[in-house]
Amino acid sequence: MANVLLYFTHPNPGSLNGAAADKIEQIAKDNGHDVRRKNLYELDFNPVLGPKDFSAWQNQSVPDDVKAEQEDIEWAERLVFVYPVWWNERPALLKGYLDRVLTFGFAYAMDDKGLHKLLDGKTAMVAITYGSPDGLYDGLTIDQKYITDNMNKGTMNFCGITVKETVETFGVLAEENKPEQHLKDVAAAAERYLA
Repeated sequence: MANVLLYFTHPNPGSLNGAAADKIEQIAKDNGHDVRRKNLYELDFNPVLGPKDFSAWQNQSVPDDVKAEQEDIEWAERLVFVYPVWWNERPALLKGYLDRVLTFGFAYAMDDKGLHKLLDGKTAMVAITYGSPDGLYDGLTIDQKYITDNMNKGTMNFCGITVKETVETFGVLAEENKPEQHLKDVAAAAERYLA
């Protein structure tokens, strides 16, 4: 049994992403895990990194709202992130949340010996959707194979969290069978990750 922290970031709980989060949560519970689910759109948390955060860091303190979120991450052994990709990136709400919560001294540290990954040993699953069809990003913006790098490498790996499963489904708005396929792929990945 493991402690699973599930992050859902979409303004519509009835969306495809909502259905994916529901499926993952059920699989986690069916496998005997303790689950805490966070809907970032319903969470009373300011995702804007501001001057008060920097003042707190300089005083080696942590704002109460940030500390509460960090305690949930400390509790978790496995993290799950479910969100759509907008403008080649995570939703701003999720990015801002991570900016404020994965702080120096909690998620990572640096000294003359280099980077210290303070969340080492935790793992993650990332399930994301794209409204656009496969291949659309290539040649227009960036190579689509690198879109998940900001989350999987730039954030998770930087802090020591190993991403074990990534589910990406393109064309969920453009292709009729894609939503159903996404849920099947999410379920299969969740079964592996949460076994």
